[in-house]
Amino acid sequence: MSDSKKQLVFISMTIIFLFMLSNSRGYSETEGIEGIPMTITARAEVAQRIDYQSLSLEDCLALARKYNPGLIGATERIQELVADYQAAKSRFFPRLVLVSYYERTNPDRLSAGGGLTTQPLFKEEALVSVSGKQILYDGGKTYYNSRAAERGAEAQGQEVLRTADEVAFTITEAFYRLIEAKENLRVAREALQQRLDFASLTEAFFKAGKVTQLDSLRARSQVSEAEQAKIEAENAVSLAREILARSIGVKEDAPLDITGRLSDELTPAADINSLWQKALKTNPEIKRLDLEIEQSQTQIKSVRGAYFPEISLQGDLGVRHHDLGGTKGEWLGGVFIEFPFFKGGLTSAQVAKASSQYLQSIEKKRDRLDSLKVNLAAAWRDHENAHQGVITTRQTVVTNEESYASAQALYRNGKAIGLDVLQTQVDLTGSRFNTIKYAAAYEIARARIRQIIGSGLSESYQQRNIGGQNK
Repeated sequence: MSDSKKQLVFISMTIIFLFMLSNSRGYSETEGIEGIPMTITARAEVAQRIDYQSLSLEDCLALARKYNPGLIGATERIQELVADYQAAKSRFFPRLVLVSYYERTNPDRLSAGGGLTTQPLFKEEALVSVSGKQILYDGGKTYYNSRAAERGAEAQGQEVLRTADEVAFTITEAFYRLIEAKENLRVAREALQQRLDFASLTEAFFKAGKVTQLDSLRARSQVSEAEQAKIEAENAVSLAREILARSIGVKEDAPLDITGRLSDELTPAADINSLWQKALKTNPEIKRLDLEIEQSQTQIKSVRGAYFPEISLQGDLGVRHHDLGGTKGEWLGGVFIEFPFFKGGLTSAQVAKASSQYLQSIEKKRDRLDSLKVNLAAAWRDHENAHQGVITTRQTVVTNEESYASAQALYRNGKAIGLDVLQTQVDLTGSRFNTIKYAAAYEIARARIRQIIGSGLSESYQQRNIGGQNK
């Protein structure tokens, strides 16, 4: 092999090696979104090192912002769509291709003109060249594709906020369900103690001959029922704690407990029409649907660009070597026009698909608006029912407490029977359970209204996690 050919092969292999080396860099972090420096695995490992004890509602929401798997997954998808945008935008820049090859050819072949020749033909050929292509006009495909991809990334950003609001509601509901279960357990323990005290009093009266054995048996029966209610309340606390832990995203054996209580100050909800008007402006799901409609419109313009010719500036610069004739540099440059004459109906099918997706997006938004309005009306109704329920049951508790105290005093003086006391105990316990139920339902309904409006976890999450994604 001649020295010039060896040098040519060495140069080509060096260029190829450097090109492969430049693309071998690995990444250990998620990049491209401001405020999200960790991968999913890294965040999960951090989550497992935290001790979750005596959490407030704000603590639970803060942990969910970082460790809830659904929220993290939705955030990570932004990276995928940002990459789509970068890929679409890359066609604005020139495309450079390195070509290098070495081949051996039969020297007994026909000449270039097809006839026999007495002149020897080359049998070895090597080439190193760089080709470049810069699109000047492509019917707007590149421009509209990049815009559509950008809208897709923005739509996913709103989807992250929607997921954040959904997680906020889920965490809030689980938090107040746990408070409700703990309050029910407290009432169940108090009720059990009341029934134990009354059973002891009845047993003493029975031994003194003041009441019958039936009264004693009834009192013991009420003790058994109260013990069963206490066990069920304890199981409800364990289940509610497990649901809250899973909603946050902590590991299974992480110890978790909360601090907090049901609110004493209750306020009625705002007018439902004003709430709906606010939701139309701030709900991230509605914003996402608007962006998806805009993306579909842009996609139609993009696929229609295939009906137009593509104009590009192309050039090639390289060095070719033959074993006969030596080594010589060569170049090529010019303006090229490619017109799609026949593509088997591909472009028209793509236009029809994009148009159908656009119409689907419009109908999807209309359907979702109807569903959101119904959901808001249901949440508003639950809020108002719970608000009134708390007021009513609180008054009932006061009445039943007075009835229980009166019945117990009359029973001690022999002016009432044991059944009267047992009935007032049941009424008092039931009214306390109802108060707790309505108070928890009030907090959950209020959280549901915030979710639909779009003013829950998403605002702080947007500031902390995806505020700079479109910069």
